[in-house]
Formats: sequence, structure tokens, C-alpha cells
Amino acid sequence: MTCRRTAAVLKRRAAAVALIFFVNGAVLGNWGPRIPAIAGDLSLDAATLGLALAGMGTGGLLATPLAALAIRARGSRVTTLASATLLSVAIVLPALAGTWWSLGLALMVLGAADAVMDVAMNAQGVLVENRRGRSILNRLHAGWSAGAVTGGLIGAGAAALAVPVEVHFAVVAAVLLALTVVTARHLEPDAGRRGLDSAAPPERSGSRRGSVARRRSGPAAALALLGALVFVSSLVEDLPQSWGALYATDLGATPGPAGLTVVAFSTAMFVGRLVGDAVVDRVGRHRVLIGGAVAIALAFLAAPWVTSPTVAVVMFAVAGLGAAPIFPAVFGMAGRLPGIAAGTALSVVSLVARIGILVAPIGFGTLAGQLGYGWALWSMVAAGLAVAALATVLRARTSAHAPQG
Repeated sequence: MTCRRTAAVLKRRAAAVALIFFVNGAVLGNWGPRIPAIAGDLSLDAATLGLALAGMGTGGLLATPLAALAIRARGSRVTTLASATLLSVAIVLPALAGTWWSLGLALMVLGAADAVMDVAMNAQGVLVENRRGRSILNRLHAGWSAGAVTGGLIGAGAAALAVPVEVHFAVVAAVLLALTVVTARHLEPDAGRRGLDSAAPPERSGSRRGSVARRRSGPAAALALLGALVFVSSLVEDLPQSWGALYATDLGATPGPAGLTVVAFSTAMFVGRLVGDAVVDRVGRHRVLIGGAVAIALAFLAAPWVTSPTVAVVMFAVAGLGAAPIFPAVFGMAGRLPGIAAGTALSVVSLVARIGILVAPIGFGTLAGQLGYGWALWSMVAAGLAVAALATVLRARTSAHAPQG
């Protein structure tokens, strides 16, 4: 009876963490399809819009170091709830912006809340995974993708119906706040003040010889490789979300169908993450990363010559499937590096991702302004190849000591 009760509690906690991931994804999913409307209302060209969008990366970059401090001081549960509440409210701010710089400031707040929530909810995910003794991070990230898909559909529908952005975002904020309140009682409690750092990851079990070998492999070097991997991966996730609808609009799509590029990317990512844990167990994490990265590169290879918004939707769907396993794999590996506190490693990885999110819109906006959206999307080809190369190097470095791939 006690075992059944414990299993039921763990399922509820896993479901609560998945719902938190859903809330985070729903915010960004609703945001993407409305970018063309906001840019049009403010009469922003691609380069200026890129500067404004960089506000999200700037806010995330500034706030990420605070996440580890907040988790250590208050625990990942409290930090998750506080940041989820702020993120749900902050979605309204971009709709109220009247200039490119006020849009940038609004996105700084949104990015800061997202950054802290990102670290805290992944810390919750690692805690639940450790308690359950088996991999669930892909499924938790599938919750994020489900939120992004749902938000993208709502956003695309609101755009097609010409619903005012401020009304749309206000309704979204109210719903997401309610969902956050629902999770409050069921999130995983932290094990003392150290919380995540005191929880022993399941993969660390094994012989003393294996532990010594892993320590000698250089956790700092492995973390550096993971940092480089997540930097490039952040471009892979951010560019389709932020620029997909604009690319389709440039190809002649109307506001509703243009948002389907974001929906296609998020839907394919959701499907990929649903099956991700099983695929990783079968073929290995690194092989999945390499295959996914190659799929991303191939998806955008013909981008400069595409003239149909329908083809664009297919391209973004293929890229979403390829991108699906990347972030769960990186966060999973970072949370289990020997010799480095898990909360610290997760914060470092998230910080590097935020740098990527800061750089991506400025670089892409500049390229799009000079070359057009199609040629600018070749940056995704380069990013995919870079992810594949880094995953190959990481695999060669860790294959002697890690059981997966």
C-alpha cells in the first residue's frame, strides 16, 4: 500500500512539473505568431526588430545567475512558482509597447522571468527523475512543446481573427496564472536548502573505478563542451520561434497561416520529445543528437529558393523533429556531471543558452535585412552542422565513461 501511495505521489509530482513546462511553452508559443502584428503596429524593419527581440536574451542573460542563488536560498519549488507567476503576467507587457525600445524593455522582463523559470523547472525535473529512478526529461520537455503548440495555435487563430494583441495576451495571462496555482501543491519538495545539489542522480551509481574514471575525464571540460553545444542549440530553438511567421509572411502568407510555421516546428518537437526517451535508450543520446542536428541542416538547405508558405511549414516541421532531443539531452547531462553541483551546472548551461538567445535575433535580423529571410535561414544550416560536430566531439570524449551513446 505504501509503495502504491508513493508511486501515485511521484506521478502527481511529475504531472505538476510537466504542467509547469506547459505554462512556459505556452507563453512563448502565443508570443511567436503575434510578432508580425506587433512589428507592423510599430513599423519596425527586420534589423530594428532584431534589436528589440534581443531584449529577451538580455533579460535572460542578466537573470540567469540569480536562478542558482534563488534555488539555493529558497529551493527550486518556490523559485519555479515565483518565476512562473511573473512570466504569466509579463506576457502582457510586449502588447503595451509603443516603441522599439519599450518593446525591448518589455521583452527583457519576459526573458528574465523565463530564464529563472527555465533553470528552476529543469531542477524540478531532475529531482523528479532522480526520485523515480528513470529518464523522464524528454517527456517533461514534451510538456513544454505541448504548451508551445497550444499557444501557437491560439496565437495563429488570434492573428487570423485580428484579435487585438493586448486582449489576446491578457486572456492568456489569466489562464496560465490559474494553471500555475494548480501546480503549487504538487511540485517536488526540495531536500533541504541544498535541494537539487543534494539529490543523487541515478546514473552516478556503479563501481568506484567508474567514479574515478569519470572524475578524471574532466567535468569542467565536459561542461564547456555542453556549453558550446547549448549555445548553438539555442539558435536552433529561438530562430524558428521568433522568425518563422515573418519568413512565411515574406513568402506571401496571410497572418493566420504564417503562424503555422511556428506551430509546425513546435508540434514536431512535441512528437519528437514524446518518443525521445525510448529512442535514446535504443540508439544512444549522442547518435540522436547527431541525427537531429543533420535533419535541421537539411531542413533549411533550400530556404533561399522556397516560394511557397506550405513548403516553409514542412521545413520547420522537419527542423522541429531534429531539435526535439537537444535541450533535454544537454540539461540531463549537465545535471549529472560528477564533481559539479547540479544546480550550478544547470545555471551555467542555461546562462550560455541565454547568450545564444541574445546573439541570435541581432545576427539574424542583420542577415535578413541584408540578404533576405531565405538566405538568413542558412544560419540554421550552419547551426545544425555545428551541433552535430560538437555532439561528435562530446561522444568521443565521454563514450569510455558514459553508458549512453
